[in-house]
Amino acid sequence: MDELHRAVAPFLIASGGIHSGDIFNLIVGTFNGLSDTDGPSFKRIVVILETLAKYRSCVVMLDLECDDLVNEMFSTIFLLDDHPESVLSTMQTIMIVVLEESEDGVTQAARRLAMNVIKQCSKKLEAGIKQILISVMSGDNQLIKSEIDYHEVIYGIYHCAPQILSGVIPYLTGELLADQLDTRLKAVRLVGSLFALPGANICEAFQPIFLEFLKRLTDRVVDVRMFVFEHVKICLLSDPSRPEAPQIISALCDRLLDYDENVRKQVVDVICDVACYSLVSIPVRAVKLVLDH
Repeated sequence: MDELHRAVAPFLIASGGIHSGDIFNLIVGTFNGLSDTDGPSFKRIVVILETLAKYRSCVVMLDLECDDLVNEMFSTIFLLDDHPESVLSTMQTIMIVVLEESEDGVTQAARRLAMNVIKQCSKKLEAGIKQILISVMSGDNQLIKSEIDYHEVIYGIYHCAPQILSGVIPYLTGELLADQLDTRLKAVRLVGSLFALPGANICEAFQPIFLEFLKRLTDRVVDVRMFVFEHVKICLLSDPSRPEAPQIISALCDRLLDYDENVRKQVVDVICDVACYSLVSIPVRAVKLVLDH
């Protein structure tokens, strides 16, 4: 039903039919009634909200560029006090969908507004979002996993409220250690992208996964090692003086003894590129080791 709506909505607008934006405006307007849990319409409004989540209708709102309306919907519900747990859970599901869809280029404005709401209401949302992500990453919820790229969701949340992700760290670590090559590569891509964000300090909670990420420099598969090189290079170039720089450079120098010639060459390339960008960030010992190779 959702895909059909997405397909026909533009034609309804072009032909002068019912404007989908007006329909969504009416729907969002009803959510003000969620503040009255004892009201006669409360249960019906909850059903409307659940239907919006079930059929991913918020995606249609993004297609129609109803960003202000999506923002109003989030603000109306998350700024309410003492709303039922079922309402909060449903809205968290909708927000996850918005984050995932906006990463696909539907609208960066929608992504920003979702991140703003998460940042402002992080304490209220933390438990629910953590539960959703863990259920997907652990394989308990295959339906949501098939519909949502949770790596993109994690990347978005890390920008605005990284503390929410503390509960998923063991699962990300597990993906870095997975037997499946594709799983390890995807985990390296995600974790490397998180740590390479400009100005992003690696908090204490993420130190274990940072250390495991560096250990992938010794992964049994060359492709994984090379992939890690790409990300640590970005990490160092984004901030050569970051607190983790000595650990990264030390781990790189250890790979100068790698059995694979291409890996050794890549180490030299990374250290030389960083030295050209900021020579003082490379220890003399590392420079000597590179010259020896």
